[in-house]
Amino acid sequence: MGEDWSRWLDTAPDSEAAGETDGTRKARVVRLPGGARDRGAGTARPILVVGGCGGAGTTTTALGLAGELGLSGIDTIAVDATPAGGDLALRGADEHLHPISLQQWLYGRGDDEPAPLKECMSRATSGIGLLWRDAAPLRRRASYLTVARAVDQDGYIAVYDGGNPIASRQLRPLLDDADVALVLTIPARVDAANRLRVTLEWLDDEYGDSSEPMGGGIVGDTTIVVSHQQRGADSRVADHLREHLAGWVRDIVEVPYDPHLARGELVRHIALADETRQTYERLLAGMAS
Repeated sequence: MGEDWSRWLDTAPDSEAAGETDGTRKARVVRLPGGARDRGAGTARPILVVGGCGGAGTTTTALGLAGELGLSGIDTIAVDATPAGGDLALRGADEHLHPISLQQWLYGRGDDEPAPLKECMSRATSGIGLLWRDAAPLRRRASYLTVARAVDQDGYIAVYDGGNPIASRQLRPLLDDADVALVLTIPARVDAANRLRVTLEWLDDEYGDSSEPMGGGIVGDTTIVVSHQQRGADSRVADHLREHLAGWVRDIVEVPYDPHLARGELVRHIALADETRQTYERLLAGMAS
């Protein structure tokens, strides 16, 4: 991690700036609030959790955030938003694993109208619901914007497990929505921290604007989670990121090693270590609208 990140979001060189004036540079995406409900200050927002690389802990982070929301009394659902279906429900549905997939729920009533959400979701003892997806693509021009609207209309806050990479096409509608808080997870490894730079630069290229101040836009609304998946409390990776990205991103938070998560089995939220749950609480407080 010897590279200098201190200037990674500097303004474009003259050659790139010239490209913008003659119309050759691709137009940036404008993020607009897409939520169906007005959210007051300090209230929970939908959350998209994406990995900066494989094995980054996106599923456990999504389950942890959703579990804390559920235990606080908020109607919450964890949604599998991976490209071809992950193990979100297999890891998190410790009360009931429902055989209905996200796709079956979404087209349950026909005429592109979803079935009642409460009747189709899996459940966890933390009080949250879960929607798993199969490998089939969403059909009839549906997207995760369709999913987000249906979940919101049923009164739930969604926590999406987006897997990786962040440039996956199915995540675009969620990234386009400024109401959705973004969490980027990486394992506490040097190589993962180095690859994170590519992800942040992609976000800035796609959604950033030269008129935005330091810490503005989607990058400034991004929380980075460094997940400790081995025993020990080595914070050098997180400290390096704080040194070079402080002020650019919303926050950099370390999730401590947790023996319960390290087993790779069914996650029971109540079995998590107190320090782990407190970290998820702190993450949620920092992302509230």
